[in-house]
Order: sequence, then structure tokens, then C-alpha cells
Amino acid sequence: MKVKLRFQSKQSGSPRMLLLLVLQGVAVGLGTPAPQRSQDALTALPRPLPKVECWVFNVEFMNCTWERSSGPQSTNLTLYYWYRDPPKECSHYLFTGALTSGCWFGSEDINIYDNFNVELRAPGRHSKQEMKLQDLVIPWAPDNLTVYSENDSQLELHWTSSYKATCLQHLVQYRSNLDSDWMEQSVHQRQQFGLPSVDEHKLYKFRVRSRFSPYCGNAQQWSQWSPTVLWGGRSPREQPSLPVLETVLVPLGLLTGFIFLITMLTRLERVWVILMPRIPNLKSLDDLFTTHQGNFSTWSGVSKGLAESLQPDYSERLCHVSELPPKAGAQAEGPGGSPCSQHSPYWAPPPSYSPDPEP
Repeated sequence: MKVKLRFQSKQSGSPRMLLLLVLQGVAVGLGTPAPQRSQDALTALPRPLPKVECWVFNVEFMNCTWERSSGPQSTNLTLYYWYRDPPKECSHYLFTGALTSGCWFGSEDINIYDNFNVELRAPGRHSKQEMKLQDLVIPWAPDNLTVYSENDSQLELHWTSSYKATCLQHLVQYRSNLDSDWMEQSVHQRQQFGLPSVDEHKLYKFRVRSRFSPYCGNAQQWSQWSPTVLWGGRSPREQPSLPVLETVLVPLGLLTGFIFLITMLTRLERVWVILMPRIPNLKSLDDLFTTHQGNFSTWSGVSKGLAESLQPDYSERLCHVSELPPKAGAQAEGPGGSPCSQHSPYWAPPPSYSPDPEP
């Protein structure tokens, strides 16, 4: 028993060493080459082609680009497209460096209400996609943004768009200099927006952007923001607006005209008094006999020339008129006589009739 135990103790170190060497050899010989073979196998597999992304800009042109997230491509990729016709290759490629990165389409190649199919091809590989272009429209930003002041407490915002208004949805943002956040209002199929209850002493900012409305598509991409326009910020000492001037100047002008009319009437009355003779006052009739000794002309203020012109002319010859017929045998005066003697009497007495005597 003792010898056997000694033998085992002597030989116990050698098997452990052999087992350790064998395990290290397996780890070195079998474990290390395995990862190398898996990497080579992955390298041999073809890379997936990138996804194509298209955007239609205001239905004027379209860009279709492909992502490069799968790593740099070693070869140029080609793009084919079609609606219902056979596929056609892109005629206007976009490049990033020396390799293709997209395709440009003109308006003649865009049919927004037909299904658009694209196929990206590489040596030994290809991938297809189908798109609805009406959901991919991005309109231009609104322009000609203008603010009108309807009255003292309401503003009217107007703008124009390069695409038809019936297919556009607008988002209006506004805030004053006292607001920290923008306030939003959606506007459909119109190009105007009214903002009531404004304060002219605040400074307001407005901007607008657009997108394809649900009436024409389901586009989710907004256009860029329009340039910001400002209104207000008037200090209390500044000149009032035009409506305020009208409410002040119009009554002032009417008052001035009324005063001018009264002044002219007063002057005309004075001129009338100077030109016309003085109208006698019944209360001062005593002056006619006491002060002016019965001289009506001086008392009434009639001018001397007018009084003289009203005096009778006694130089004319008097003409006696008689209704009695002239006496028989009387002769008329000669040519130098009075013309009255040449007048015939007004009437002659009727002849006297007497009844015939009885036989």
C-alpha cells in the first residue's frame, strides 16, 4: 500500500502538466482561428443596398437620394424608376465626390397622384420601393407677408403662396415682446389671418409656413418659415395713426369752416348797412321834429343826391281836363297854343229825343 501510494504521488504531477498543455493547445489551436473564419464569412456576404428617399419640391422638381449609413460604397449605384411604363434609368444623377448619391427629376417626370416605383441596382444586387408622391410634397415658404391694421384693436395678416391655395395648409405663429413662447393658429385654404385684441404699444412678430393639406395629400413635411414681419411697438409719445388723425382733423375743419362762414356773414351785414339807407326807428320819431326840424331826408340818412332826384319837377305845363264839351263857335288855339285844347272831350252828352206830336 505504501509503495502504491508513493507511485501515485510521484506520477500525479505529470498527468496534471499534460492536461494543462493539452488544454492550452486546444485553446490556441481551436479557439483562435474560429473568429477569423466567421469574419471572412461576413465579409463575403453582399451588403444591403441603402434606402431611397424622395422629396417633391413645390411640384417643380424632385430629388431622390439614398442613405450611406451602411458604409461607403465602392461602386456607383444606378437608379431606375417607373409609374406604369417600363423602367427608365435616371438621366440626372447627383454625386458625392466621384460616386452617385441621388437623382434629380424635372416637373415633366413628376405625377404626384400615381404610384412611383424606384429600383436601386448594384452589381449582383437590387432593391425596389414604391412611393406616393402626394405625401412627399414640400411647398415653398410663403412670401409677401404683410400686416394691415383694420382698426385700433385688430390686425389682418396676408401672404401669397407659389402653389394653389386649395391644396395648402398654413401654420401662423405670432408673439409679442412680452411673450416667451410662440402662439400658433392653423389656417386652411386661405392666405389671411386675423388677430383681434392687440395692443399697439407691444411689438408683435409674425411668421408663416405651409404644407400639403389633407385635401390633396397626407404630407407631413412643412416648408421653411417665411421671413418674420413686425408690427406695433409704438411709444405713447409717437404720432397717432391715420384714423386718429381723421377723427381729430375732420371736426376741427368743420368748426373752422363754420367760424369762417359766421365771419363772412358779419362782414356782409356791415357792407349792407353802409350801402343801404338807414331804416327809421319808430322810437326816434321825436328826433325828426326836434333835431332835424322835420327834414325826413337828413333824419333817415338818405343821400343828398337821392333826395334831389326824388323832388318833383314843376317846370312842366299844366293840362286842364274838362268833361264839358266846347262851346259852339269856339275856335281851337293855333299851333302855338296849348296841346290840351286840341284834345277832344272824353264824352259827348247823348242826344235828346222828344216824342212826335200826335196828329
